[in-house]
Amino acid sequence: MKLSREELIDLVVAIMTVQDKQGRVLSEEEHHALVMQFKANIAHPGGSDLIYYPTLVGLPTEPTVDEIVDLAMNGIAPK
Repeated sequence: MKLSREELIDLVVAIMTVQDKQGRVLSEEEHHALVMQFKANIAHPGGSDLIYYPTLVGLPTEPTVDEIVDLAMNGIAPK
């Protein structure tokens, strides 16, 4: 099942901050599982590069969560 935009936003925030919604630091395994969930639920072939290497996929050096999610869902980089 594909995640909603809001769920993807929450997922990207958790991946970027390495924390859950309650502020608990994620274990390496939990963090990896979230990255894999992100990759499995997006249309863009760049996968986790959208988060870790944004300039490789057409995003600015420090993209917003919204920019990452928009590209992840649509597969089209902003101009």
